[in-house]
Amino acid sequence: MRRQRSALFLAFALIMAACGGTSAETTVETTVASVAATTTTTEQAAATTSTSTVAEPEAVTFVGADEVESTIEDTSRIVSLGGDLTEIIFELGLGDNVVGIDVTTTYPAEATDIAVVGFGQQISPEPILALEPTLVLADTQAGPPEVLQQIRDAGVPVVVLEYQSTLDGVGTKIGQVAEVLGVPEAGQALANRVNGEITEAQTLAAQADTQPNVAFIYVRGPELVLLFGAGMPTSAMIEGANAIDVAAASGVFGAAPVTPEALVAAAPDVIVVPESGFAALGGADAFVAIPGIAETPAGQTGAFLAYDEAYFFNFGPRVGQALLQFVKDLHPELAGG
Repeated sequence: MRRQRSALFLAFALIMAACGGTSAETTVETTVASVAATTTTTEQAAATTSTSTVAEPEAVTFVGADEVESTIEDTSRIVSLGGDLTEIIFELGLGDNVVGIDVTTTYPAEATDIAVVGFGQQISPEPILALEPTLVLADTQAGPPEVLQQIRDAGVPVVVLEYQSTLDGVGTKIGQVAEVLGVPEAGQALANRVNGEITEAQTLAAQADTQPNVAFIYVRGPELVLLFGAGMPTSAMIEGANAIDVAAASGVFGAAPVTPEALVAAAPDVIVVPESGFAALGGADAFVAIPGIAETPAGQTGAFLAYDEAYFFNFGPRVGQALLQFVKDLHPELAGG
């Protein structure tokens, strides 16, 4: 488990260092599809998002994934160190209580006006404590540990949840956030909804006649090109869509530099990319120019699917909707289902 967390930390540290917290919205055209959260999906998500506050719950005692016991008596000023956690808080009706976020929060729109305290995996105590939080919510990727302890020493509860990279773990994460915030019933309702959407997408995917080979390549301009493999949320999305994650199948764990030899050997039929990074690189033509891409089946047919990062692999309340969209894009014959 320690090896997994270290690899994931390195992967996301590289990612966030490269993107600098910028969230660009660009329409990407490829010969197969350029996909982002559809208007319908956005409307559905917005319809279930509430920022109204609720009555302050009674004190809650929670033992985090780091084995630290926290007593939460006040959730009126929350700092969220994860985009997925922020989305869950908003969906639970406590969005107005969030006073600080890290750079991975890009949704919902109203959350982007909240003070940014930095990158959750490389935080400093000063920006967080300046907001006078009553609760800091994080996962096991957050750190460094000594900074989390400094915040605790200042009298602020810091709750650390297990980082979830599987579809089954999304409901668990929602339930834990709701428990910490003192709204377990709302958490159960949200988890049931999200799990139902995941099941719907997986049921549709199971009807596909083929199981394509898929690779997720994280690109942020020519200076950063990574192949995501096992242990990453992207792998769970690929497998959940009834496809083969060629990186995981070839032994890649976490994120690894892309080499032409590895790409050609993996032979992906479809390559999934982050939308903003794909556009920053220069689109399909520039992407194909990366050594090895053109020699893959995906490169030869232009089978690239581009998605907003937070939508595709944040594993928040929209994950079931994102998976359903991915299934339909990956298996066009099921698009009417």
